Amino acid sequence: MHPLVRNLYKRVLHVGKDYPTGLVHVKQLWKKALRNPANCPSCYATDGNAITAMNSPACEEELFRAVYKGRFMVKEMIGVIQIKVSYHEGTI
Repeated sequence: MHPLVRNLYKRVLHVGKDYPTGLVHVKQLWKKALRNPANCPSCYATDGNAITAMNSPACEEELFRAVYKGRFMVKEMIGVIQIKVSYHEGTI
């Protein structure tokens, strides 16, 4: 696993502890998304093996874009958590 992807998953797990649907649900969704070849198609060969095309420049560029989108989704998760906390405290 690429170090950027591993770091993103660690962030998700940290934020997912407080997410309204629970950590188990967050883990299932993110594992499914991280393993989906459609999220980074140039990193996979035509037969589905990630080993053959992993070092290509197109793969690195797509990987950076996918990690950027993932970090944005983590920020959205944080926003949902903050809204949940504000609602339960009665500040909204």
